Amino acid sequence: MTPFNAILVATDFSIDGNNAVRRAALLAHQHGAGLHILHVLKEPACRPLREWFTPLADIDLKAALARAALRRVAVEIAGAYDVTATVEVKVGDPLQALVQAAAHVDLVVLGRRGHGRLGTLRVGRTVERMLRVGRQPVLVVRKPADARYRKALLALDFTPGSDAAAQVGMAMAGGARTHVFHAADSFMESMLRRAGVERAVILDVVAREEAGTLARMRRSLARLGVDTRPLFFSVGRGPADIATLQLARTLGPDLIIAGKNGQSTLGAFLLGSVSGKVLAESACDMLIVPPPRATPKAAFLLNRRAPHGKASAGTHWMQDLPGILPRLPS
Repeated sequence: MTPFNAILVATDFSIDGNNAVRRAALLAHQHGAGLHILHVLKEPACRPLREWFTPLADIDLKAALARAALRRVAVEIAGAYDVTATVEVKVGDPLQALVQAAAHVDLVVLGRRGHGRLGTLRVGRTVERMLRVGRQPVLVVRKPADARYRKALLALDFTPGSDAAAQVGMAMAGGARTHVFHAADSFMESMLRRAGVERAVILDVVAREEAGTLARMRRSLARLGVDTRPLFFSVGRGPADIATLQLARTLGPDLIIAGKNGQSTLGAFLLGSVSGKVLAESACDMLIVPPPRATPKAAFLLNRRAPHGKASAGTHWMQDLPGILPRLPS
């Protein structure tokens, strides 16, 4: 499984922000990864008026207070998780600062939402924007990080983003009890019902379809190097977002893992309503993983095959960066 070498966590000192920092620290300990803690002070939109009516020292004072607070957090992290974290305070647009800081990390950790004492990084809106433009896996933390993940729900849809989510998610889940799920299209079943086909025949068709989907799920994960023996598999029916949320309510996972894909059903759901649906209605953390960017060679081949010369290029989002650290008392 893909390890994490460098982790970025953003905090606004809210409850959600603190939960995100603790989860990031726990993951940094598990993977021996470097941990960087970021706090963003949003600069007033009308700077000339601010400088006229409010002393420039105001923003400097807030930055100094934030750095002191982050240093205290780093000391707490070192004592509780045996992780040495670096800290940084930036002034500017939260999303831009986050994207820049995330350029060389393997994972971004954010609180579900937050309203900090210093009136800074509003993670709720930033999460949604980061999911749209970010190139790194994003872990959205909702619950306190009191232990490693115990139960995980991995949503597969057989797309590149889904494959990436399986690799990154299984590394994060570690030894968690993992349930692998696919929401199948119920179009064929609906057509058979409308055509008046006997119920026994419809059930047989659905059973055959689900058996084939389960076999495909196992093959897909095995191809990625995932040991499927300890995993649980199931197939649901209907829209991916609704089916995933229903299963999550039944299983009660600590973590939901899904890929981000612009064209797939699950991807469209993630890009369009992840904050309004899953993050609002699920009671657990969620890891959202983008598909790997094409290598130059792959981009060239895609450019030759794609209509109108459309293709995506770039390098893989995973970075091979050195980690810093180590063991937590068991």
